[in-house]
Parts: sequence; structure tokens; C-alpha cells
Amino acid sequence: MPPDLKDQFSEFLETERNSILKDLRTLVECESPSTDQNLLSRTADLLKEMMARITGLAPEVEMKDGKQILSATYGKDLGRNILLLCHYDTVWPEGTLSRLPFRVEGDICTGPGVFDMKSGILISLYAVKFLSTLQLKRSLTILITPDEEIGSEASRELILSFAKKSEAVLVLEASEKGMLKVGRKGVGTFSVQAQGRAAHAGLNPEAGINAISEISRLVLDVEKFADPEQGTTVNVGIIRGGTRTNVVPEKAEIEIDVRVKTDREAKRIEGAFHDIKAHDKRIQLNVTGGIERPPMERNRRNDDLFKKVKEIGRKIGLELEACEVGGASDGNFVSAEGIPVIDGMGAVGEGAHSLSEKIQVSSSLYRILLVAATILYL
Repeated sequence: MPPDLKDQFSEFLETERNSILKDLRTLVECESPSTDQNLLSRTADLLKEMMARITGLAPEVEMKDGKQILSATYGKDLGRNILLLCHYDTVWPEGTLSRLPFRVEGDICTGPGVFDMKSGILISLYAVKFLSTLQLKRSLTILITPDEEIGSEASRELILSFAKKSEAVLVLEASEKGMLKVGRKGVGTFSVQAQGRAAHAGLNPEAGINAISEISRLVLDVEKFADPEQGTTVNVGIIRGGTRTNVVPEKAEIEIDVRVKTDREAKRIEGAFHDIKAHDKRIQLNVTGGIERPPMERNRRNDDLFKKVKEIGRKIGLELEACEVGGASDGNFVSAEGIPVIDGMGAVGEGAHSLSEKIQVSSSLYRILLVAATILYL
């Protein structure tokens, strides 16, 4: 690695810092909840302008389910492609800016989606801009999707298409304490519906079949599917049932979040849910759902990629550590296809999906150099 790379980046950052923060404000204040097509379209239009202006690359757009999936490729004929994977949707509903305004105070920046992961988008764009000054001799693609927070149903196919043409994938999700993610749990959602029979609770309760009583027993059954030693968690997060206190409830339902570390556990959990039996044989059960994102298992491919990135980081003054986390990302899909992936290459901060969402400005800006150096020397 050239000894002057850090000096070159310092000069670049001195010139671009204000522009980066201005672009970050504009992007964060362009709210983009996953389920609002109009706001997503507005954000996509903004991003197309930013992509072209910052990188000099013409963004390509693929429409899927009314949503814009954006990409831009540098050095299409240079081979050895690296994929930078981002998303522009957030969990925040429109109007969150009134409670969590964009603000920079000292070295802390706040705002809805600033950590997860609008800062990561700008890190990738400005990394490409920095690389363009260094006469980069390899191919890279930036892919920015609109639906990561709701399962990536529209973008999954295109993610895998780009990933399969790449030798490695860098996911620009943010990172707590600057740690890089080499493993993520897979995520599943299941619903168990119980169908009983309604009756008057005072006149003839014996004619009823209480669906709430049944679903309550099933909550305890389902919780036993967890296996802490294997890293498998089961959370019954929603329960519904009944209509009035004086009616034996005819219907009840639970919705469950499941996290698994391995594909083996994913298969066990799916089998356990679909083998559920009612305690009261008169109750009809309907079980739906499954594992929506496969686990990003910690494996040799991802560990080898981390070791290379760790060494690159050391040469620019960073001591990087690896971690495994319970949350999922689009990196899960990529890793399940046998493609090396490293996650958490984006901003440094904390508070994803909470009103304490924030990034450390200086550490996050330095990730531009980490991403650029990784692309240069991987």
C-alpha cells in the first residue's frame, strides 16, 4: 500500500467533508419508509442525482413491484468485481424528523436512518469518488435497494445476480464500535392461528371452544423451540384473540420471530412449527410462515475475507475486530450462496431502529478510506 494513501485521503476529506455532511443531511431529511411508494420514489430520484454527481457514473434503474433498485458500475471491462451493497429504505414513518431531527453536534450526528443506513450509501459513493482520483484498475458495483427493512422481496433476485458476478461483497450496514460482521442470524416469522367456536359466555359457555385458551397453551409450546446453546431464539411478539368479554373467543392468533445461527437449526425450526398439534382436538390450527432470510453462518470464506480486510485496516491505522450479531441483512442472502461477504463496512455509531440513532462523524468519514483501500488492495 502506498505510504501516501492516508495523506491523499486527508486532502480529499478536507476538500469534501462539508459536501459529504450536506449530502447526508439532504438524504436523511428525504424520509423513506419501506412501505411508502411515493417517498421511496422521491428518495430514489434524489439518489440518482447524487450517484451521478458524486461518482460520475450513470445510475441504472430496475423497477420491481413499483420500486426503484439503483446500481452503478465502475470499470465494467476490468473484471474482478467488488459489490458494495446498500439500501435506502428505513423503518421510520413519515414525520419522524419532528422527533429525531438531523443534527450535527460535535462529533455526533443524529437523524432517522442516519445509522441504518443512509450514511453507508454516502460512504460508498464518496469511496468511489476518492478511488477515481487514484486510477483504479478494477471493477466495482454499487447496488442500492428499496426494501431491506421488509425482507428484500423485490430486490433479492437482483442482489444475487450482482453478487454471483463478484469475487466479494461489502455490505455498507453500520457498525457499533467499528466491528465488522462475519456472521448474522437467519430470521423467520411464523403465525399460528387457532379456530374454535363462539358461544355466549353466560348462557351456554359449554357450547363454545375457546381459541384463546388454546393459543395460550401453544405460546408455552412454541417457546420451547428455542435452543440458547445453538443460538436459536423464539419470541412470541404478538397475540390476538376474541371480540367481547361475554363471548367465548372463536379465533386467536400468535405471531413469532425466530433467529437461528445455522441452516440446520433453520430446518429444525421450520419442521417444529409445521408439526404443531392442538391440545384441544376440536380446535383447527393453521400455521404459516418460515425462515425468510437464511443465516449468514460464520465460515471460512467470510473469515478469510475478514483477515484480508483486517490487514488492510491495520495499514491505514485501524484495528478491526470481527463479531456475530442477531440482526439480519441482505448479506445473509449473499453468504448463503457461497459468496464471500463482510458486513458492517458502513458508519460507526449506535441506536438502529431507535430514537437514539446516531453516528460518530469522524470515525464514519474514515470508513470511506477503509472501503476504498479494501477495493484497491483486496
